[in-house]
Amino acid sequence: MQIEISDPSFMDSLRGYLQGHGCPSEPTGPDTFEVRVLRSTDEPLTDTQVRAKVFGHLREWCAANAGVKANLLS
Repeated sequence: MQIEISDPSFMDSLRGYLQGHGCPSEPTGPDTFEVRVLRSTDEPLTDTQVRAKVFGHLREWCAANAGVKANLLS
């Protein structure tokens, strides 16, 4: 899942936050990165559940970092 951040100086903070919630990522550009969701083989998640998990974490992080926006691109 591709994410874009409005202020690239916060990218490490957001990536660290997501990593702490089981969502590792790799940068793909100066203001974008690709995130994955680690899944348990015992309880696999649907694509909709994966998207909802990442979106929820993005909302939490953005609420704590006023003025910075993060968008799911894909």
